[in-house]
Amino acid sequence: MKSGNDDQRMLIVQDSVETSVSPAADDVKKYSAQQREALPGEPLCIECGRYGEYICDETDDDICSLECKQKLLLKIKEPKLPTSLTLPPIRLPTSDECFYVKDGNEKGYEIPTPVQMQAIPAALKGQSLLVSAETGSGKTASYLIPTISFCANFRKEEKKPLVMVLTPTRELSIQVEEQGKILGKGLPFKTALVVGGDAMPKQIHRIQGGVEMIVGTPGRLIDLLTKYDIELDSVSILVIDEVDCMLQRGFREQVMQIYRALSQPQVLLYSATVPVEVEKMGRSLAKEMNVITVGKLNKPNQAVKQVAIWVESKRKKQKLFDIFASSQHFKPPVIVFVGSRLGADLLSEGISVTTGLKALAIHGEKSMKERREILNSFLLGEVEVIVATGILGRGIDLLHVRQVIVFDMPNSIKEYVHQIGRASRMGVEGNSIVFVNEENKKLFPELIGILKASGAVIPREISNSRYLAMAAPKDNRKRKPVW
Repeated sequence: MKSGNDDQRMLIVQDSVETSVSPAADDVKKYSAQQREALPGEPLCIECGRYGEYICDETDDDICSLECKQKLLLKIKEPKLPTSLTLPPIRLPTSDECFYVKDGNEKGYEIPTPVQMQAIPAALKGQSLLVSAETGSGKTASYLIPTISFCANFRKEEKKPLVMVLTPTRELSIQVEEQGKILGKGLPFKTALVVGGDAMPKQIHRIQGGVEMIVGTPGRLIDLLTKYDIELDSVSILVIDEVDCMLQRGFREQVMQIYRALSQPQVLLYSATVPVEVEKMGRSLAKEMNVITVGKLNKPNQAVKQVAIWVESKRKKQKLFDIFASSQHFKPPVIVFVGSRLGADLLSEGISVTTGLKALAIHGEKSMKERREILNSFLLGEVEVIVATGILGRGIDLLHVRQVIVFDMPNSIKEYVHQIGRASRMGVEGNSIVFVNEENKKLFPELIGILKASGAVIPREISNSRYLAMAAPKDNRKRKPVW
């Protein structure tokens, strides 16, 4: 942001020796975690996307804290910020102890990703973590490997669960348990899947037979704990995947009820998007919560090319059919995200009838068996298009998917980031198409920021929207230098 009468934010200045704060500005935030989320129309920090309260004196970019200024300067020159602001690096263990994954190469586990290189050593040391990394970056393995290692090396007489993993959806729970079985193959490691749709007696029998890790959804786990006597005193690690969803929606009370039933476990929290309020709640779950951020916080996967198309609601179906009819634009297999279960059923039927493509719908009203069969058919290439509600928007690894179409824009940019993230896993390029119109006007300010960050073209209807001017808050702060 350039200086001027219309922008009177604080200017952060660095002298030749160190950065210090004048008495007039002694409240300058040192770390991005101390900064709040930006309101619609407010400047965004160029590094983390939070409220850009300050302006870097050397680059004139919007920043939220001294920490983000340091990160910014690291990209252009050697920084001169004081060493007290440097975050301690997480180093790999110096011992020769290794964790081997049998058949790992066949399953895609060859070399660790950046989030795995940081999170695995820290988790193995017993640290509680709040980890934020873009979709498709290998977060699931980064908590499964240390938890499986812990279980495999733990000596106990009774076969009580040692690890509990909570996820928001049945599909994600199933996937996490399956990956756990792959990584734990050949080790003294057993799992139990606790989700709705499967027989409860079968699940309790599995747990009572002796398992190291329970993976499930909060609601079903509480049902099980209420109806059966399951001892949780040995649970030493609690993993909460998609933590922003789990601590903000209706899951929050259920998650806290399960947490209170445990005895001060190591807590591992994961998501691609971590709002400030979720970070605060996460920190309350452990005495010392170490934060690991890989990539830009709350930003979409950079491997996904975004295309935003202005389409009036009554024209969206025809626009979708036109895309499917174009060999240039249709890149199957494709996930189409809609806003309702009925909408998923009707649209999938319309796609099949109009285009001749094999399309199926998946949503929460379908049975567990149906959902598994649909996903298997999709992954095997028997189905070219899946029309889904938000249940496929979180965490699911659909490795062959390279295109996502957001037919109905979700209610939050956070959910949009998760949905388009299905188009890329482990850095492989993909593309997303989102239909927008006046019905989504409340999201325009944030959507512009997301599209700009990825270099996507912004539809002129959004750029010229009168709602942007109405939503932009007045900035009456004084621009003060920090000497």
